[in-house]
Amino acid sequence: MKKLVFILLIITTSSATVMSQRPAPKSVFSADLGAAVAYDEFAMKTFEYDAGFATAGPNAEAGYLYYGRFVGLSLTMGYANIFFNEKAYKAEYDRVLSGFGENTVSAGNYHVFKLQAGLVLKVPEFRHTEVMLLFQTGYALCVHPELTVMNSELGEVNRIAESPGESIIGTAGLKLNYWLSNCFGISLNSSLNSVRPGFDDETGPDSHFFLPMRYYTVDAGIVIRLNTPSR
Repeated sequence: MKKLVFILLIITTSSATVMSQRPAPKSVFSADLGAAVAYDEFAMKTFEYDAGFATAGPNAEAGYLYYGRFVGLSLTMGYANIFFNEKAYKAEYDRVLSGFGENTVSAGNYHVFKLQAGLVLKVPEFRHTEVMLLFQTGYALCVHPELTVMNSELGEVNRIAESPGESIIGTAGLKLNYWLSNCFGISLNSSLNSVRPGFDDETGPDSHFFLPMRYYTVDAGIVIRLNTPSR
């Protein structure tokens, strides 16, 4: 009986020691600035179905992460301001109208506001560095730029009013954190974003259209640990 009690005492003590050495999950705030770059149909520069004539623009994101050794959860808010390629759009009208009159194009920018949540997969920290994959989905509010095309001979040949559209957004990203101290670090991030909002166009044949908006982001920023690091 004494031997059994002694063995149980050793097992309990060993388990408590292992548990005390296991790092506590991290509660982290992150803020990043960088660029959003259109790709696929969103970046097409010819009059084809789903062409977006989008280029690149600034991107900003802020998020919260809660994760342990291998997995965790994330919540992200982001805003991208993606420029419209007026030069390429004008070139297409010049081509279609075969030089008939002078064309001028005036356009705003695309806007994407997103709120997402998702899963974090990571490798154990090494040399103060964390590498993680983020898979997220959520809500996006997108804004199509106001667009006007004028021809010196024909007058106004196309107009699209600034129009908001809502959609589900999906994101897959890679995040690298380098901790300068127990509570503060820097991060590098890249992600692929896909959203397909619907926009109104009173001058179009169907008065409504869907636009696949795919873009990738490259950002840098800071990470701040919110909970107290384990000693």
